[in-house]
Amino acid sequence: MDGHALPSGGGLSRPERLWRLVPAVLLINLGAVGLLLVYSILNLRPFAPEHDPAEVEFARMASSHAAILLPALASAVYLWPLIRRTELLKSGAGGLAPALIQRAASAPLALAALTLITWLLLDGFLYLRARDVFGRQPSLGFWVHLFIRPLLAGLIAATAVFFAAEHVCRTHLWPLLFERVSIEESPGLRKIRVGHRLFLLWTAISFLPLSVIALLAFVRLEALEDPIHRQIMWAIILIGASAALLGAWLAWLVSRTMSRPLRSLERAMVRLRAGDFSARERARSTDEIGALAEGFNLMAQRLRESYQALEARNRELAGALERVAFLESVKRGLDRFVPDTVRRLIEENPDSPSLEKISRDATVLFLDIEGYTRLSEQLSREELSLLVERYFSLYLEDIRREGGDINETAGDGLMILYQEGRPEEHAAAAARTALAVRSKTRAMNEETLDRHPPIAVNMGIASGESHVGSTRIQGVAGERWTFTATGPVTNLAARLRDQARQGQILVAPETARRLEGRFRLRSVGRLALKNIAAPVEAWEAEAEITPSTVRSGET
Repeated sequence: MDGHALPSGGGLSRPERLWRLVPAVLLINLGAVGLLLVYSILNLRPFAPEHDPAEVEFARMASSHAAILLPALASAVYLWPLIRRTELLKSGAGGLAPALIQRAASAPLALAALTLITWLLLDGFLYLRARDVFGRQPSLGFWVHLFIRPLLAGLIAATAVFFAAEHVCRTHLWPLLFERVSIEESPGLRKIRVGHRLFLLWTAISFLPLSVIALLAFVRLEALEDPIHRQIMWAIILIGASAALLGAWLAWLVSRTMSRPLRSLERAMVRLRAGDFSARERARSTDEIGALAEGFNLMAQRLRESYQALEARNRELAGALERVAFLESVKRGLDRFVPDTVRRLIEENPDSPSLEKISRDATVLFLDIEGYTRLSEQLSREELSLLVERYFSLYLEDIRREGGDINETAGDGLMILYQEGRPEEHAAAAARTALAVRSKTRAMNEETLDRHPPIAVNMGIASGESHVGSTRIQGVAGERWTFTATGPVTNLAARLRDQARQGQILVAPETARRLEGRFRLRSVGRLALKNIAAPVEAWEAEAEITPSTVRSGET
């Protein structure tokens, strides 16, 4: 039950008031002793034989003081651990030891038991003192008077203490305690049911008063020889016993009338708590118990409807999650074919992505495997496909790290587009990618000398204004969209790639201008390129200029 959002014990719960039970026990036992004194003052006791009044008075005073003080002292000892932990009770019972929880839950019963035990001990003390003072001379009525009278007073005091302590616990202690402690999950708690309380109530209002009347009749009339007086005595005793038995039967009947539906409701609540939302309880009366049963049924029905609605929502959610998982798998599959730029545009605006062609500055890198036709004659189709995948997979990390998008692929080549950042930045990114591709190709060649001939990857780079965006090809059979860069820059990069040999990285004049001072470039002269009217001066990128290359004197 920890963690539930319950009101903190109710606004009236004040566990610090537990100490008031100690003076309450004292006053209740003082009242019980007062009843005995009234009994004595009215001379409602049998005739006693000759005795020493001083000894009797001493025993009476000692027992009276003990009956008043001992139950209060025992109650103080019992309640002291609870009174000491008042602040802990206010903050919640999470830090209370199980023994302390048991003590708090059993306080009314324990205080009543301590009171009754004290009176029983005093009763035994009076009996022993009476035997010393009177010997065996007194009549039966006298011994009944001596033994039963304190016992009845103790029962009256214990019953009153129980109900007083229970009232204080219900008001100030138990709301805080059972806010954190589960009754059903604490088998050690002593449960005082409705039937037990009705029995105590019958004891207080029926059995004890009638027993006092029967006791008075017996002790006063038992010693008389007059038959009429004896008949009166037995009539009073019979009437008292009959009334007590009738009260007991009525108490038992009321107890069953109340406890049976409550226990049935308790079992229904256990079923409901276990998840059986069909649990229902018949309303057997128009009183509070009937209203409680009706309220339980309404609550169970609402819970069932809510649970069914929740299950329907869960099924819908499960279906939606399956569709999402399917779409995620499709997305992961398409990610292999869709350029990163296109994916980002679609993720930013799924309904209307900005895929129209626009003119923007970009750098285009073309690369392909030299002698691909010759390799296809030397290797099987499966071996050649595996070789291309192995080499191109090496390049993917560097391409993505530098912000490149693979826009087109052919069997032996890739077209990579760089457009992020300033013109000098994406030109340098393309050059760094090309140098990394050449370095990793050489390293892989050394590892696979025994499996296939070394390969070379030729590359061409060009920079400038390009038309970047989607191209739609539409026909009778449907349409196809491609996202790429078109224009003279793309054509120039492809033609430079065609002119490269033995893993060269050829860059166009504009790209060379942007790389100047950052990369070591070597002029290869003016080249006549296919589908380009005038010869183009080309440069070969050899290495990136770093502080280490500057210190070593390389330029």
